[in-house]
Amino acid sequence: MVEKKPTVPEQIDVMVNSECNARCQMCIQEITWKIPTGEQDPFTSGVADYISEYHDLGGRKVIITGGEPTLRPSRVISTLEELSKYPDWDLIAMYTNGSRLLKESDGKTLAQKLKEGGLHYVNLSSHHYDSEKNNRIFGIDAGNPRIIGKHLSDIGMPLRLCATLQKGGLETTDDVLRYLDFAQECGAKDVYLRELFRVYNVDSNNEAIRGHLEYIDFNFVPLKPVIERLKESGAIQTGQRANFQGREKNELAFETKTSFPFYTSQLEIGREKAEELPYLVIMPNGNLYSTWIGEQFKVDSLKKFVEEGRK
Repeated sequence: MVEKKPTVPEQIDVMVNSECNARCQMCIQEITWKIPTGEQDPFTSGVADYISEYHDLGGRKVIITGGEPTLRPSRVISTLEELSKYPDWDLIAMYTNGSRLLKESDGKTLAQKLKEGGLHYVNLSSHHYDSEKNNRIFGIDAGNPRIIGKHLSDIGMPLRLCATLQKGGLETTDDVLRYLDFAQECGAKDVYLRELFRVYNVDSNNEAIRGHLEYIDFNFVPLKPVIERLKESGAIQTGQRANFQGREKNELAFETKTSFPFYTSQLEIGREKAEELPYLVIMPNGNLYSTWIGEQFKVDSLKKFVEEGRK
């Protein structure tokens, strides 16, 4: 039986900004095409138009990202205000390094304001249970995930911890097992673990990009042997998917022997076909694109784009 293609991709990303206060050497957005943050009005207008179109087509999952989105709280809040016009979202999540979530203004933390604005979930990037190692990977003091997790729990905001396996960070099964325990101590509902991205078709002649590619190549830790040993330790596989909106992806779902859920992912970027709707993203300029690869993949009408993709 031929699998029926969805009417619209299962999620849309809203990239509120391109700047970040961290200096992660494995950051995929420093390797792929990136648009300057620019003015807020065109961004807000674009979010309104494309979110309306995405929702009308049946989309119900929105991921807020950056850069580091908390550097531009007004953009995040304006995005949440737009999303609040539609009450039936399955998920509104935000990726963040957490360094500004506890920042207070007007007697409230940023996390509280985002919760009140309608954010459903925080996906907190935390690459190691040891703060010193985690901060070294980020290149900044990213804060204490235990303290952040406690505050999120207090305000009723669910938390996921996200980590990228790499040398000098999580590189062994014992590291991962300890990280899973750490995540539960932080109050996380689950954990998302992935390999460093496999990257194709980028400008390796660019010195900055080449530096990131060399970091990935040197520090790559394969998931497969880690997964095998996790199974030996009692982890049970509960699910799998082999692609994500046309993008090659091997994602596995597990539970530890104490029933704590976690996910592993092997993901590549740079060889996807934009016409297969690999990844919808509203960029900081307010325009919609069907991939992160370049300006040529700008989408003017999502409805028309989806209809043409069915032909």
